[in-house]
Amino acid sequence: MHCETEDLIIRDSELEDVDQFFQWETRPEVTEFFSISRYQTRDDVYDKFFRDRNDPSASQFTILLKQEGQGPVMIGRVVLGDLIPGWKGEIWRIYIADTSFRGKGYGYQALRAVMDYMFTVLEMERVYLDFYTGNPAESLYLKAGFTEEGVLRRNCRKDGELHDVHLMSILKDEYLATLGDRTK
Repeated sequence: MHCETEDLIIRDSELEDVDQFFQWETRPEVTEFFSISRYQTRDDVYDKFFRDRNDPSASQFTILLKQEGQGPVMIGRVVLGDLIPGWKGEIWRIYIADTSFRGKGYGYQALRAVMDYMFTVLEMERVYLDFYTGNPAESLYLKAGFTEEGVLRRNCRKDGELHDVHLMSILKDEYLATLGDRTK
């Protein structure tokens, strides 16, 4: 995938991006609401990158911020899984890494671009995601049109602790309806 929004470029992740992913994913402000272990190693991040690269049911993308007069700068990551074109896919991980770039609409632009890719290019009927209780991104998912399907209690283990996981989805007809609402 390669797409652009008003402020972002979202492209396939490259091998050169993986060290930055590792650096981001050592920071608590990035990993707090993900099942990323605090013991994750650089090799773990590389292994996931190569597994996804060779797996037709997974994809990884890098989020770059356009900068006037300069080249784009990496600010985030998207990982998709359970991709079955024509049916369903999961937004397994999406984040803006630097907290100074949060709250500016970049996460929303990235999410909408990924949804557009999944519904129009991959022709998905269903896109879903999950998140830990308390994740502030829940409001972003609701704004983008996702509906909560339920809570999977103690469904995820992170560093020995069990966490409740909220499951949300959006169906193709619901996504198409959001395109007509310019306030979204």
